[in-house]
Amino acid sequence: MAPETNRGVRYDPAALDLVERRFWREIWQSMPHEVTSEHGVELREFGALQVTLTRDLPQVPILNLVLGAPEASAADLEYALAWAEEHGVSPCVPVTPGLPGSARAEQWLQGNGFEHGYAWMKFVRDPHPPRFPAAADVEVVELAAADEEPFGMIAATGFGMPAWGADFFAHLPGRDGWSCYVASIEGQAQACAAMLIEDGVAEFGIAATLEEARGRGCQTALLHRRISDAAEAGCRTLFVETGERVPERPSASYRNILKAGFEEAYLRPNRQRRR
Repeated sequence: MAPETNRGVRYDPAALDLVERRFWREIWQSMPHEVTSEHGVELREFGALQVTLTRDLPQVPILNLVLGAPEASAADLEYALAWAEEHGVSPCVPVTPGLPGSARAEQWLQGNGFEHGYAWMKFVRDPHPPRFPAAADVEVVELAAADEEPFGMIAATGFGMPAWGADFFAHLPGRDGWSCYVASIEGQAQACAAMLIEDGVAEFGIAATLEEARGRGCQTALLHRRISDAAEAGCRTLFVETGERVPERPSASYRNILKAGFEEAYLRPNRQRRR
């Protein structure tokens, strides 16, 4: 039987993982070749594993990921992680709990020097209409093409990435299955967010706000719009992820997600080999 939240929302962790893999794969596939070549942006599969690396930003967890660990063999894990280290990267290996191979993957990673790092909380929601207001002075627009608004620039700046990092996100608007948005205040684009829909499941991500607009309701408005659009598209499950709530880290994103009607589904451990 599928797991469910405290309020009875059922979800399939394996299905969420599949959508997440596509989410990151298409970000990598959307990037211009000259950028991937110059900065060591790599995408490769090892059996069930999908590995995305960024040689020039090895310290950014979301840009250096090994996805699919519960389904992978020990040999695939060994080859994939050796390949990553050859590129000078110690990637983050998230392990979704409760899947048939999760305990085996955790055991292998622990036995090979991978320690627990900062974990990510997965949240899920059904498509019921938003029950929270969006700020009246924030306008949300969905982008039809990559050159309409500075989507990539807002994402890269909000995530503290260098200017060339905009290319990770700039070419996503208009791709099949993707919805990309900007939120504007007084006519100025200040925040961005995206949604990928596949087989009735919607993943929310790439939520970033420029520093001068933080605290003004941009991300609440973007959540409101995406929930409404996911419901209109016939989605049955909506999910999003952010870092676990711990005392020394900011939790504005965590609070916004809960306010938007999402529920905590499970905490996903992240393993990384310390250098």
